[in-house]
Amino acid sequence: MKSILKEESMINITLKPLEQEVFLAEDPQTALLKLKCFQELINKERLAYAEHLAEVFELIGDDAYRNLGFILKQFVHDSYSIQLSIIRQLPILVEQIKKRQSGYAELKDHVLPFMNIFLEHQDQDIKKEVLTQLLKIAPFLIESDKVDIILAHLIEMAHDEKSNQNRMLAAETFGKCASLFSMKYCESYICGELLSLGIDLNEFVREKAIEQLPNLSVSLSQKLISYLQIFLRSCEDRLLQIKNACIRSISGICKYARHDLKTSKLIPKYLEFFCDQNKDVRKTAYEYLGEFISTIKFTEKDQQQLETLLAYYQNQLDKNINMMGVDLVYKCAFYFPGVLQAIGRNRWLMIQPLYGFLLKYPSDSRKSKFPQLIVFMKWLNCWVPDLSKEHLITVLETLAQDKLQEVRNGIVLNLSKFISIFPIEERDYVIDLLLNFQKDQHKWRTRQIICTSIFPITRCFNNDTIFFHIAPILFKFCSDTVAKVRRKASKNVVHLVETFEEEGEQRTVILEQIRAFSHSKRFNQRQSYCWMCYKLFYRPDFEDLFFERLFELCRDPVQCVRLSAIIIIDKFIQKVGFSKERKYLKYLLIQFIDDQCQEIQLILTKYNFVIQKTKKKTLSCRSRNSGSSNGHLEDIPEFDEKIEQIRKSSGKV
Repeated sequence: MKSILKEESMINITLKPLEQEVFLAEDPQTALLKLKCFQELINKERLAYAEHLAEVFELIGDDAYRNLGFILKQFVHDSYSIQLSIIRQLPILVEQIKKRQSGYAELKDHVLPFMNIFLEHQDQDIKKEVLTQLLKIAPFLIESDKVDIILAHLIEMAHDEKSNQNRMLAAETFGKCASLFSMKYCESYICGELLSLGIDLNEFVREKAIEQLPNLSVSLSQKLISYLQIFLRSCEDRLLQIKNACIRSISGICKYARHDLKTSKLIPKYLEFFCDQNKDVRKTAYEYLGEFISTIKFTEKDQQQLETLLAYYQNQLDKNINMMGVDLVYKCAFYFPGVLQAIGRNRWLMIQPLYGFLLKYPSDSRKSKFPQLIVFMKWLNCWVPDLSKEHLITVLETLAQDKLQEVRNGIVLNLSKFISIFPIEERDYVIDLLLNFQKDQHKWRTRQIICTSIFPITRCFNNDTIFFHIAPILFKFCSDTVAKVRRKASKNVVHLVETFEEEGEQRTVILEQIRAFSHSKRFNQRQSYCWMCYKLFYRPDFEDLFFERLFELCRDPVQCVRLSAIIIIDKFIQKVGFSKERKYLKYLLIQFIDDQCQEIQLILTKYNFVIQKTKKKTLSCRSRNSGSSNGHLEDIPEFDEKIEQIRKSSGKV
């Protein structure tokens, strides 16, 4: 029995000595005093307040914001970890500040000067983190302040000849912040500074600048030609890392370039990479070829260039090419549907052999990248339904028999997308596949994934198919030998109730099947009923259909059933609280008053006030009723009567 309770309790409480615990003050004035005397606190307490600064400010209210400048100064000379924690809290704090009437003034007078201090910090990690959080805050600032605080500082960093790190960080940030500024500042400052860094003497600075050019392309798509020449010049660089950076960036630039620039400048330049003497350059060119092709809309005039690019794309069938690395095959699979869209359905047969190769490529269980699964998932969103019907079924059958469990699980997760491609009358084929997936008793994770995917799958079938095929699978999982599968299946039973909303024989059978779990002699099935109630609580008919059995299970003889019941009640209350419509929650809690389980009593302590208030109200109603002269039951709530009836019927008066 002890082993059962250990497995099923769902609670893993690690008790720590009280002296190791750090608790934030719940009283606003105490919390404010802690922030004012921040440097006097022990290190763990300072770190706790730093990590939850925004929450503490919300607790304190106006007094905290009136002392905002003084509080922030407390963190300036603190330890590295506390400074990082404070910096990461600033965007959340700004979200709260902007709701205040004087919010922008507080932001400009206190938060921004505080961040400026750290922009001068010697540690690059701190400086990088400040810039990252500053870009999150930037949308709340007017443009003049963005220019003074962000752009001016970035330009200063870009001209710092003594620090390569500063220039690298400036190049990286210029690309990220380009969309935050108007066209005037992008053209006059950001574009010029980034291009200047692109010809920097230091190769690492040049690499960072080139990698950010695609971000600049989004903002300056109409004036791309102005910096395209500098990019093409960088492609001639002798250093390997610069050439690889150009290959990684060329697709992003090509996406926003005019068609004539693509055909006259970018395609010829890309083809040159395949003739490079360095093997790593050629490998990188093959890796990003699919992405590059997918950014181009080919016309009748571009046939020769298209055929040349496809010839190199097909070269990935060659062992000398595809053996360069798994990443190459992964990238090929990822962009395969995009390539098909770019070249058109009429040329499908040209790349079909590569498609077959990707499906049969051996997966590596040590990696999380599976080319077969990538092809399957990406093609689901492709625009060729006639080809999908013919070829995706073959894909599905092939991957369903794959040796790697992760690939088969990926198929289950995306099964609803696959089903939705076909007409309703042709979807029953997939049911057999679903039945085969859930047969293996040793693959409990597969069964758990089926439970996760069951709701989108049910939306693809009519009610008869759901009733006769999918509902039995779900109810079977509610009695599974593995607790995680039972829990996931039970929480998804609500979708069956929602599917059969209209009164009828099928709805009656589904409801009876659910109630049958609560009457079962097996404790794990009664426990499954408790988990079902977690989602059923949200239904307005819960009180009429499911309350009575849950009420009785709160006094179940098996501890783990009672524990499951109070856990789902507690979680629901934490989400939605108490309300008049759900008065029954209080009566469910009262059922646990005399329970001997420590875990149950630990949860129940949060609701002592509610329980005592409910008990007193019930007793006062009964005393008033016993002394009434007319004998009416007006003072006794209807629900109290129902509770008494349930107790009498179960013999627990």
